[in-house]
Amino acid sequence: MKAKRLISICLSLALSLGLLAGCGGGDSTSSSQPSGSGSLEEVEPTGTSDTLLIGTSVEPATLDPHIHSNVSTRFLLQNVYRGLVGYNLDGEIECEVADHYTVSDDNLTYTFVLKDGVTFHDGSAVTAEDVKYSFDRIMADDSTATYKSYFTDAGVTVNVVDESTVEFVLPEPCAPFLEYLSLPESAIISKAWMEAGNDIATSAMGCGPYQLVSWDRGLQIDVEGYDGYYKEGLPKTKNVSFIFYLDETTRNNALISGEVDLIDYVSATGVTQFEGNSDVTVYSRQGAFMMLEFNCKEGSPFADYRVRQAVAYAINREAVIQTAFNDRGTALYGFPTIAGQQGYNGEFDNYFSRDLEKAKELLAEAGYPDGFSCNILATSDYSFHEQTALVVADALSEIGIQVTADLPDWATRIERSNTGDYDMIVCGTIGKILDMDWTSIFYQSGDVRMDASPYFADEEIDRLLYEGRTILDETARNEIYQQLRERALELSPLVFICYREQAFVSGNYVENFDFLSGVLSQQAGICLEQVVVNEH
Repeated sequence: MKAKRLISICLSLALSLGLLAGCGGGDSTSSSQPSGSGSLEEVEPTGTSDTLLIGTSVEPATLDPHIHSNVSTRFLLQNVYRGLVGYNLDGEIECEVADHYTVSDDNLTYTFVLKDGVTFHDGSAVTAEDVKYSFDRIMADDSTATYKSYFTDAGVTVNVVDESTVEFVLPEPCAPFLEYLSLPESAIISKAWMEAGNDIATSAMGCGPYQLVSWDRGLQIDVEGYDGYYKEGLPKTKNVSFIFYLDETTRNNALISGEVDLIDYVSATGVTQFEGNSDVTVYSRQGAFMMLEFNCKEGSPFADYRVRQAVAYAINREAVIQTAFNDRGTALYGFPTIAGQQGYNGEFDNYFSRDLEKAKELLAEAGYPDGFSCNILATSDYSFHEQTALVVADALSEIGIQVTADLPDWATRIERSNTGDYDMIVCGTIGKILDMDWTSIFYQSGDVRMDASPYFADEEIDRLLYEGRTILDETARNEIYQQLRERALELSPLVFICYREQAFVSGNYVENFDFLSGVLSQQAGICLEQVVVNEH
């Protein structure tokens, strides 16, 4: 399955571009349904290819399914691993490895019964012991799992009832708990395989539609359909190669030349170019947003909320959209929540406007009348990250903050992000679940982590997050999250810039690829098992 890698200069120049009982048809626990194209159409696999070649923007730093390092790696791992439940293309939570589940009357015990015959890729049965092992690993003291805090903050205990039944016991209700379980990073891993000493960072043993075949470092990862997959007739395409093209122009050209069938992370400029090409299909969804995080460690200028607010007033959001996203975006002057999410009424949509005099006043009040110097961490691997950093730096120079752009490769940027090694950082991200408790990862006090400002802590925000998570009454939750929005904007540990599009492009012979807008735009991997590659 090795793909052709014949890239030339002339090719580059030619670029023209239901809560109480689940999995029996119950409703989603979300308060809103994101807009999307819904369920995929059935396509007869006749006259089709058995191989799909995907040009991806980054090589995985790890294959550990409990770690979310980037969207491209999530796309891959979502097809090697599966969890108890997951989102479908209608934005609803449905059973995956679980056959069904029940929730106790007091909302403290979630009991899952596993499907019969689900196996890992080595043929061994998926059991309740594997489920317990997986979540105990996520919650372990030394765990680096990305969404560890969702489960540890909820105080979850996992118990094996019998070989095919597992229960999650909570000390108090947790309104978004099913959504936690629906994250791709809530994947089930094999206890026996792990205890045999296998390296989960470089190899894989899941129960998803595809099994790992090989990882040719610097080139590609190959997977093949697992014959024992628990969904009959899937996956529809036998072989998939994820081929690494770190350069966007090279990646786009690979699609045009027929080297690959599908590419990810197409920039706004690329989308505009591809939209006029009848040989391709563009899949573009808005939902992800750009923001700044700040190192709030004592002694840093950004430890003072007035400095962070000054940045929020000084940023030229329209210039970012024009420069980094080719005018394809929506400025974010407030908090990134949408109609239908708990408590949203639009009150804080325009909390900040561009006001350089106000920004200078805030800096002076904070003790920096002449500004200061700092760095902004981004990456040269994604042009929109780099361009966002440069536009922000230019805007801040107008209020006396002299910013040096630090642009390492993506792997280095992730490493430094996870350790808080920066003054400011450009982040392209999204809420991870539909429920407003997505804000916990972003705002709650705790460890230095992705999508949060290091060393920021606020007792009132922590209280609101706790109440929003543990209270089930929706009216009360609406009030809590509206208070949270106001407090978060007042302190501005995160400064939001704009919504942006998430885009893939495929040859027009690829069918059944699709993904949702909004929060679920970064879970495109859920459709891959249905994709058909027609002969062309």
